[in-house]
Amino acid sequence: MNDLRKAGFDVSWIPEFGKDPGDDNIIKKALEEGSILVTADKDFGELVFLHKRPHPAIIRLVDIPARNQGTVLLRLVETHHFDIERHALITVEKYRVRVRILEKDDKNAEPI
Repeated sequence: MNDLRKAGFDVSWIPEFGKDPGDDNIIKKALEEGSILVTADKDFGELVFLHKRPHPAIIRLVDIPARNQGTVLLRLVETHHFDIERHALITVEKYRVRVRILEKDDKNAEPI
């Protein structure tokens, strides 16, 4: 997270909050703040795609070592800014990046 903070990004890290607020509240807070949600947890993707919930951009890091995460995220924000603006779910693995978009105007979307 320090790499992102040094690059000028405002970073909220869930462990700094103390008690875990729960996935729905994390999604809601990120959406309200216009933040990007970065996680290693696939539950967020399941929440937004299976339940078609409104959501921020979500970047899921799969097996990316902690020491490399800042560099990977900075590069991703630069190369996938359009997808991030569209609130994509972006999965980053060692040798590939997968982007999925859920249309925001989906009439079957469940509220948070």
